[in-house]
Amino acid sequence: MHDTAAPWAEASSLLASSFYEILNEGGMSFEEFESRSIAYGHAAIADAISVALERKDKSLCADLPDGCKVHDRRPKMLASEVGDLSFSYRRVRDAHGNTVIPLADFLDLPWCSRVTPGARSFLVDAGADVSYQKAANLMARRGSRVSATTVMNSLRAAGALCAEEDAELAEDLFVNGVTPPGEVESEQVLVEADGTWVSLQGPADGGPGRVEIKALVAYGSKVEVGKKARRVDCVHHGCVAGPDSFWTQGIAAIGTRFDLSKVRVCHMGTDGEGWCERGTEFFPAKVKSTGHLDPFHVNRAVLSCFDADSRQGAWHVLDVLNDGDKEEACLLLEAMRDMGIARRRRSTEVVRYLRNNAGIIAVEGPSLGTMESENQHLYGSRMDSVPCAWSRPGASAMARVISRKRSKREIPRMARSRSLTPKRAKQRERRILAALNTGSAGKLVESVGSGYLPPHHASLVGMSADVRYAAGIDKGMIPVWG
Repeated sequence: MHDTAAPWAEASSLLASSFYEILNEGGMSFEEFESRSIAYGHAAIADAISVALERKDKSLCADLPDGCKVHDRRPKMLASEVGDLSFSYRRVRDAHGNTVIPLADFLDLPWCSRVTPGARSFLVDAGADVSYQKAANLMARRGSRVSATTVMNSLRAAGALCAEEDAELAEDLFVNGVTPPGEVESEQVLVEADGTWVSLQGPADGGPGRVEIKALVAYGSKVEVGKKARRVDCVHHGCVAGPDSFWTQGIAAIGTRFDLSKVRVCHMGTDGEGWCERGTEFFPAKVKSTGHLDPFHVNRAVLSCFDADSRQGAWHVLDVLNDGDKEEACLLLEAMRDMGIARRRRSTEVVRYLRNNAGIIAVEGPSLGTMESENQHLYGSRMDSVPCAWSRPGASAMARVISRKRSKREIPRMARSRSLTPKRAKQRERRILAALNTGSAGKLVESVGSGYLPPHHASLVGMSADVRYAAGIDKGMIPVWG
């Protein structure tokens, strides 16, 4: 590794001289001195980074592959965490006529990027906690100024990459049989699942005004920390999706933390919704999955049947339920309804709810938490505050990013190769085919129907012996010797 001690010492000395001159101006507080010093230092860092980028660009273009030549130089400005980076870079034409940018390829910088990857990661991280405008303001405090729209687009792009990776993990697990790289070995996994609702932007007339974010949390056990119980090896997953997609991707997400091949028992706490209860269907057959109806929802449902002055009846029903006598509890609630102690309409609904979920009420197993409050703390505090409203893709992207952050899972970054648009990719392919078509090896057949078809005949007149040999063993061509 290059020794940077001497250059850093020289740079520090130069900065110290500049900061000393600021101090000598007098009449300022430490806060003002600190603020001016940081601004000066960031500007110096931005200038230094820009100069370093130009030097690297020059170095890369000094040793280009055969057939490549510098076409022109272009100015570039990137928003960063230390301020705007302003530099120029060289564009190169390769042997096929395509544009190549050696500096961007070397740094894996996405196409048409206006924000550095580090700054974009900051915007994603901040935008998942505060509003887009506040995240932009935080960036501008010590770095470049960006718009709230830039923050939103950064979150949406990060969420799309998360969705793509989640889908790939799910396909590997459920289609190809490849388990995710979970490292925690535990025979037991505890899962809690529930949904939380957020407002939609511009709902259609007569359409729903809110959308549900399905969410789960999985962990191995709980430990007492002071007066609170904390989950161990916790992993979250949340998105806007159908049950099948949610559970396949959710269990794959669990597999990024837990070694699924070691899991033997799963206890799953839900609120009784149909999509929640289906979670046990997606675990492997070797895993003994047991559903649990969250006591919070049971208690709330039973208590809603009684007025404040008759709440004692609710506790009698709950005591019978907790003893495991579900049918007796339903009969007791019906009797209280008929006697006028409990609300008639609500009691009928709750009795139906209890009977439909009798198999998962008061089931023996570990104590599970209350997922509803978890959802409100994790998702609702950011996404359901006034006047927040979301599109469906935006809500799903935000939920995926928030769950990744809370799980301490890496949020994927956009690579240069993935940022290439389909239009640009087709243009590059056409140039390559056009360049091949101008040689003496024959003529390429135009793309017809579903795609390009290789030619059956080609002339090798004037070609070297090694080319003739290679063509002779190529299954896609039949040489016609001249």
